[in-house]
Amino acid sequence: MQLVEGRVVEQTISLKQSAFSEKIVSLIKKKFNGYVNLTIEGFDGLEEGTLIFREGKIIACSYDYLKYGVVVNGNSAIAQVFNAGSAEQGVFDVISFRSTDAELTIAVNPKIRLNVDVSPSDIKKLTHKTFNPSYARKVLSMVLKSSSKRDEIMKKLGLGEMG
Repeated sequence: MQLVEGRVVEQTISLKQSAFSEKIVSLIKKKFNGYVNLTIEGFDGLEEGTLIFREGKIIACSYDYLKYGVVVNGNSAIAQVFNAGSAEQGVFDVISFRSTDAELTIAVNPKIRLNVDVSPSDIKKLTHKTFNPSYARKVLSMVLKSSSKRDEIMKKLGLGEMG
């Protein structure tokens, strides 16, 4: 995902030492403009989540399984980001920018826009006590199944390794 360059507010905050969901709620209350980028040692490698804020409202979200090159965007990604926030091994950064930069980021990455409101009470519901790898298993199994079907089709067409 392409992000507008902003100003680092906080960097490399350990998930082990800081409550991710509490930080997000505090940013909502402060009417924050910017984004939070989270990186964890997840199910099978590094995973990265991003929440974009405009005037304290979470307006966009993305979650990336880096090893597989699989990205989940928008409403589908929000639960995964908060699940990742409960991982033991991970860090997050808080980056501020102008409210107009939030819209610019979405214009460049339209799939990340949320069409639901995420309130502090929703965040409490989305927050887990421990990281749950079932989100990754579900997403990756769907992607890997479609990838293997594509390989089978290529072989049937006699194109083998071309795809």
